[in-house]
Amino acid sequence: QASRPCNLLQLLALPFPLFSEAMSTPAILGMGNPLLDISAVVTQETFDKYGLQPGNAILAEEKHMPLYAELAAKPDVKYIAGGATQNSIRVAQWMLQEPGMTAYMGCIGDDDFGKKLQDACKEDGVQAWYMIDKST
Repeated sequence: QASRPCNLLQLLALPFPLFSEAMSTPAILGMGNPLLDISAVVTQETFDKYGLQPGNAILAEEKHMPLYAELAAKPDVKYIAGGATQNSIRVAQWMLQEPGMTAYMGCIGDDDFGKKLQDACKEDGVQAWYMIDKST
């Protein structure tokens, strides 16, 4: 199912404390469309099987859906918080070197990949506050 953008007003009206008491008040806040990057070492066979080219980006089609399970099963798989704004926030967080100095707001689905995205941001020291959309 294709994801749909979340309503900005819904996101801003969420009843949660924006910033964790355990972390400092962020110096930078980003808001955007979060993506979960999945990184793993694959063979040329995998590229050929799914009609992919190294270094290219595509919009996944139905024929690509089994690839997600294949990547998730790899022992070296890495999940990385992505998307333009979230990548920028992660870089700023790395530069600031103090956990919690950056924050990010966006919308994710209520699934395992959403949980992995939350974990990836936490590991990077970013305070991520996602609206969880059960229909996405």
